[in-house]
Amino acid sequence: MDMDSDSPSSSAALTPAGVDFSNETQAFDFLQEILDDSIFGAVGNQYARYFWYGVVVVIGMASLCNFVQTLTVQIRLRRSARNRSGPAKPANLLTQSIATATALLREPSYLQMTPVSASTWLKVPPLGHVYVVAAYLAFILALVFINNNVPGAQHFQALSIRAGWLGAAQVPLLVLTSSKTSLISFLVNSSVERLNVYHRWVSRGLLLLATLHFGLQSHAWNLYGLMALEWQTDECPPTGMAAYALLLWMNLTSLAPLRLFSYKLFVVQHLLTYFGFTVAIVYHLYGTSSPYSTNYIYISIALYLVGQLIRLVRMIVINIRPSRVTLIPLEGSATKIRLSSRQIKSWPAGSYARLFIPRFSLLQGHPATILSTPSSHGGDLVFILRSCGGFTKRLLRAAQVEKHQPMHLTLIDGPYPSPHADFACFDTLVLVAGSTGITFTLSVLQDIAERAKMHKALPLRSVHFIWAIKHLNWISWVSEELRTAFSVLQEAGIETLCSVHITGGDDVARDEESTGGSQLKCCQSKRHEKEHDSGVDEQPIPGNEKTLKERMPQKKRPENRRTSNIYLSFAEVHFGRPPFRKLLERRVSQAQGETAVAVCGPFGLSVAVRLAVVKVSDNLAVDKGSGLDGLYLHVENFD
Repeated sequence: MDMDSDSPSSSAALTPAGVDFSNETQAFDFLQEILDDSIFGAVGNQYARYFWYGVVVVIGMASLCNFVQTLTVQIRLRRSARNRSGPAKPANLLTQSIATATALLREPSYLQMTPVSASTWLKVPPLGHVYVVAAYLAFILALVFINNNVPGAQHFQALSIRAGWLGAAQVPLLVLTSSKTSLISFLVNSSVERLNVYHRWVSRGLLLLATLHFGLQSHAWNLYGLMALEWQTDECPPTGMAAYALLLWMNLTSLAPLRLFSYKLFVVQHLLTYFGFTVAIVYHLYGTSSPYSTNYIYISIALYLVGQLIRLVRMIVINIRPSRVTLIPLEGSATKIRLSSRQIKSWPAGSYARLFIPRFSLLQGHPATILSTPSSHGGDLVFILRSCGGFTKRLLRAAQVEKHQPMHLTLIDGPYPSPHADFACFDTLVLVAGSTGITFTLSVLQDIAERAKMHKALPLRSVHFIWAIKHLNWISWVSEELRTAFSVLQEAGIETLCSVHITGGDDVARDEESTGGSQLKCCQSKRHEKEHDSGVDEQPIPGNEKTLKERMPQKKRPENRRTSNIYLSFAEVHFGRPPFRKLLERRVSQAQGETAVAVCGPFGLSVAVRLAVVKVSDNLAVDKGSGLDGLYLHVENFD
């Protein structure tokens, strides 16, 4: 791509020589010469296209990676169907090279270096997002300044016009990264939550370009004392400042503290502000000498309307026969929601939907992961939501008085699939859930169990299911589903292990007393051997000097913190937080192919699992000559 030919530096330099700035006519004529962008506009348009060439290349590369991953999954399924040994292990030099390259890219991208205690007001994205964002910012800044050293009085004007054109080019990308029906999401297999990270940074990139556009242009006017004259004689500055003010407001209110303070209010004002920004920027661009730059705005409007139309038509079709939900109160201030839809007959494991229940919320839908699969729960959609105020609090109150009757009209937006790989196509699978994050991991577990029950040959050899909850009685939320899924997996010859970790501090002792000593009997030599073999060693909860074991009453303190429980007779119940690093090292060392880790839960849990995956990948040198195969990580957003 030869950018040198687009440089306007060969044109004659504009100088203030001979201009009497005290003469209004001469000053005005000189100002018009500065503003003349007959050349700069064409070059700016070209560099805006260069920006989109770069976007297309990045999307194409991500789509290619998605295709390779899909192809790898199909190859593993075929190898498993043919009873090949190690179907989840690279079989030749080509697949081993791909696995090594993948491991080298994954390891530095999984880590998330962010203060968990301050996550309500500061949340740093995972390093994979950070790399992409840094490359994006470097790219747009390079496009502003490269081959743009125009001499004379139009130097800053040239930089400003280039920044303005690139800013206009960001607006369609802003829409594409915010839509639930985005073409980008389909091509690269990414969720709207992940694209929203880029949506916010594209908005910040647009703000940066708008700041450069206005700042550099103002500097060009101020050099010759023409600022007041420009504002008096040109309609562009007022409309430009209106658009800039709205853009600045959108960016400020999108920061975590303000966005999370009242999310419903944020969504409403964000949409209204965006509409206002669109109107202001169209007026501003029409006032320039390059009104065709509004094409980018019209493209963004078309993309937004098409996306909303697709979503609206989909909602109408799905809700042509509205459902009624059954609300079931659960332990721990949670509500199980169950509904039957005649239109929704299938959905991938781990999918989520937005629920609109007019009785509890007129406008805002609440996102929730579907716990059930199309073959479980009689084909009903089942969700679990904990009471956290607002919609979920009203839901729990209604569940406590309605006696399991299907009473409330419900509209559904979705289901929307989760962008994870097929977990059944790995050798070893570790599913980690925290609290109601169980809805995602249990959906995956049930899907695998149903496929295994149909006598389908799967590469999966081992499953370790980990659930961290605050109180022992929360196990009753899904005890029957877990028992059924693990029974099916065991019959299919898949090695299984279920670990439930109670992290509720002093409440652990109360849970033990309320369930009775007979329900928490200490395990003898057999369980002790399993504990030694698994390498799991419980840890005290951070911030407490004593372990949960030490907090228990002396008469009822179990000798071993791995216990059997009335809810899950096949599960191992632990007191304390899961030691992810030791656990993963053991699993990866024993794996006969690639290992997958999926986590869904509070922010601190996902950060801890990310750190453990990175450390294990580095220490064991997976797919880098050690003979151990790689680690795939999927983090399902919970907050």
